[in-house]
Amino acid sequence: MNVSCFIAVWLMVFSLASGARAATSPLNYTTSWIGNTFGFGDGKWMQQDIQAIRVAPDGTVYTNSPWDESGAEIAAYRNGDRIAVAGATHGWGAAGGDAIASNSTYLYAAMSIGNQGGGLVGADYPPNGYTWFGITRRTIANIAKGAFFTGGVGNSANATKNSFLIVATVPAGTDAGIRGLAANDSELFVSDASSNQIVVFDANTMRRNRAFNVTSPGRMALDIDGTLWVITGTFNGHPAIAHYSTTGALLGGVPILPIGTVPADIAVTPSGDLYIADNGVGQQILPFRKNAALTAVGTLKGVNHATAGTIEAGRFNSVTGIGFDQAGNLYVGQNGEGPRALNSASVGTGAVLQAFKGVTRSITWELDGLVFVDGASFDPGAPNTIYTGSKVFTMDWSKAPGKQWTYTAHTVDRFAFPDDPSIHIGRAVRGQPMVRRLNGNRPYLFTLDPYSHQLYVHRFDAAHGYTAIPSVMFAESYISGGFPANQPAYGEWMWRDINGDGHLDTSEFIGNPSTGSLIGNSFIWVDSLGNVWFGTPTSGIREMPLQGFDALGNPLYTYTSAKTYTMPAPFTRIGRVLYVPETDTMYISGFTQTIPYDAARWKEAGPYLARYDNWTRGPRVMTYLIALPWDTTANPVITPVGLATAGNYLFVAGLFTQKVYVYDARTGAHVGCMSPGANVGLTSGYVDVELGISATLRANGEYDVLLEDDARAKILMYQWKP
Repeated sequence: MNVSCFIAVWLMVFSLASGARAATSPLNYTTSWIGNTFGFGDGKWMQQDIQAIRVAPDGTVYTNSPWDESGAEIAAYRNGDRIAVAGATHGWGAAGGDAIASNSTYLYAAMSIGNQGGGLVGADYPPNGYTWFGITRRTIANIAKGAFFTGGVGNSANATKNSFLIVATVPAGTDAGIRGLAANDSELFVSDASSNQIVVFDANTMRRNRAFNVTSPGRMALDIDGTLWVITGTFNGHPAIAHYSTTGALLGGVPILPIGTVPADIAVTPSGDLYIADNGVGQQILPFRKNAALTAVGTLKGVNHATAGTIEAGRFNSVTGIGFDQAGNLYVGQNGEGPRALNSASVGTGAVLQAFKGVTRSITWELDGLVFVDGASFDPGAPNTIYTGSKVFTMDWSKAPGKQWTYTAHTVDRFAFPDDPSIHIGRAVRGQPMVRRLNGNRPYLFTLDPYSHQLYVHRFDAAHGYTAIPSVMFAESYISGGFPANQPAYGEWMWRDINGDGHLDTSEFIGNPSTGSLIGNSFIWVDSLGNVWFGTPTSGIREMPLQGFDALGNPLYTYTSAKTYTMPAPFTRIGRVLYVPETDTMYISGFTQTIPYDAARWKEAGPYLARYDNWTRGPRVMTYLIALPWDTTANPVITPVGLATAGNYLFVAGLFTQKVYVYDARTGAHVGCMSPGANVGLTSGYVDVELGISATLRANGEYDVLLEDDARAKILMYQWKP
């Protein structure tokens, strides 16, 4: 693909080498992607989260989630393809939800409507200070079209006008989301956990028929005999299975669940057998044959992989929904976390939707939307392996763009390591990875939270396979929010897993309150030798040299061994640092007196980039200073957000421009740009994090650049051979 690059601001190069201001020429590169079944060139993407599914008799799978970055909260899939998106559940106060149901005429989906802090007014929105939780009704023939009913409200300006049923009006910030729905052609059953009731509505008029008391009701399923199976105790810590008549009479015959089962969803086969999804440590689906005793008939098991974390057919990672078509084929939705907890803003850690032949382990089709607010990094010791914060992908370069990746493993195990900081901080997303080979060529996974406030270090060993073991953590300051509860009360700190159990024990924290004000909101970088660099905003650069490893393989760092480098001219504020120890080269971006720091641009890398040679050994030399693309008056704004280097080139990600600017790392000369190709719809999302770009030079001379694309749950990849 030949793509010319147009820069909105002049490139200024001050260089000690000749020829630094070379002419820009088109770059020949290929656009590819990782982590999503669809690229968006065909107008499709797999949503990033699945909180609930409903399987229609014909095998159409309807999904629901509170949030998808590009608006596919409610979608329909069939035969391995996405066939529809409901729309009107994203923005302008609207959000998706946690439950979904259908009958022969209508689709019913939980959703909410707010008023964006009082900014939205009128009959379409709740009063200021309140949120509506309820149900949007759509036609099966066209789920983007609302099915109007008397008393329906909302969306007067689009095709879903007056098709929303208000179930609960609650103060803003209260989670009254509906966690269970079931429907037949005459009635709609709604789990209203906020009032400890199941409310029954007429499926056609949407008028309330009756209600009956159930403790914290969640997911539901209608049996073929017309009775109702319900997961109770959804939010009281005592989930269980209950059996009711549709008028609320409590019935017997409930299944006996294995100890430790955490029921997440419930489904009934066409023959009347009962299946229960277990989001506990078993990570399994439990079948019960329909007879007088509801006999258990084995499991579809989850976590006992040959190698921990390995992706295998019929083994699950946090099931959120199950269902059957009329032929008895099983469909399973997963999101890496399980159903959303009360008051949680989580969007899962990657969506997987699978169809199985019958109830065997044979997968008929699978759709993936695996990556959100997540960068990616090549493993320098395994050039066909790519890590994100919580996933591992294996590349086959012989395949077509977008088809080169295979989802190999997930690296988070919340049962083995419940203290893993990535589970508790940053919406359960490890974030921006840096894979380094250290300690005898062992892989170590270093990850930043989205805005570089903490650095997490994970190690691997043979016993835990692909599961990343919490090893070391750096925090720039006290972390609010309750985790870790035993952290030092002031200033920056480190933690190291001294006893090897992966728990953040009080005795394992090392505080450094004397430098709490020095470190500020630094950008944190880990070089190829495992040394940690803090580019402080105004106090220079601090290096935490790797001191070796303990007997468990945890990297050793100390505050006493830290080295501080003064702010180099001409910078007045540092945005990014990137140190290459093999050549003793430091790249710094940031602000100068020419373009001073603007707090509105807090996320950006800054308008200038410099290369310094002999950084640690001296005498230090600034080889060049270049002006990066920067125009805050443009639409969209032109500013850089991320830096990466490999081989002889520097790659700079634009925040809003959907461009990667390429420079010769030796001279600072600008050589061209890369932007999304037609196979990804000529578009990508904002690079919404501070380390959203990485690059590698493969043995065949090709540069591969990985870019965060949270708009459509994938990693964008450019393949360029100069």
